Amino acid sequence: MELDELKQKWAEHDRKLDTSIRLNRQVVRELYTGRARSALVRLAAIIGLGSVTTLAVIMWLGRFVYDHRTMPRFVLPAAALDVLAIAALATAIRQIALALQTDYGQPVATIQRRLEKLRMARIRYVEAILIASPLLWIPMFIVAMEAIWGIDVYATFDLKWLVGNVLFGLAFIPVGIWLARRYGRKIEGSLAGYNLQAASEFIATLADFERE
Repeated sequence: MELDELKQKWAEHDRKLDTSIRLNRQVVRELYTGRARSALVRLAAIIGLGSVTTLAVIMWLGRFVYDHRTMPRFVLPAAALDVLAIAALATAIRQIALALQTDYGQPVATIQRRLEKLRMARIRYVEAILIASPLLWIPMFIVAMEAIWGIDVYATFDLKWLVGNVLFGLAFIPVGIWLARRYGRKIEGSLAGYNLQAASEFIATLADFERE
């Protein structure tokens, strides 16, 4: 075999090897991005189911506000709850968008940044709930008592009791902040966090593969 012919065969072999490596990388990328996509679709579905409930609450509170539009003592707490519910729904929609609109054709580092953005949005959402909860139960109590049992809390309970509970809620906010900082990430993991963690791990594995 002449030297030129040998060089030609080696060059052809190298081209086939390069093609094989590229195909293998493409197969691995499609495998792991496909798994990540499936995990994020499940996450979006879970958030979406919760959003349906939130939407129902928003509509119910809106009807309550309309029915009691001449009674500010009920309108104000119900409207405050409605605004917070709308904010929660908007946050959920943003999380769904982050989960479903991920472009898996982008570099792995870009995908990882997007998943981190989604993870932080989930954590901030849980932290906000923990911090706001001490202040929400009084307006929820007022609205629920009127809507379910027709009981006017303002007439049934002493004003000092209501003010005292509001002040207690305010005093409890630092505790809520502490709980959010200490347990927010753990609680987030239980609120559909498994799917997000799984997606992140798939993309991290892909990143390790592409660095090799």
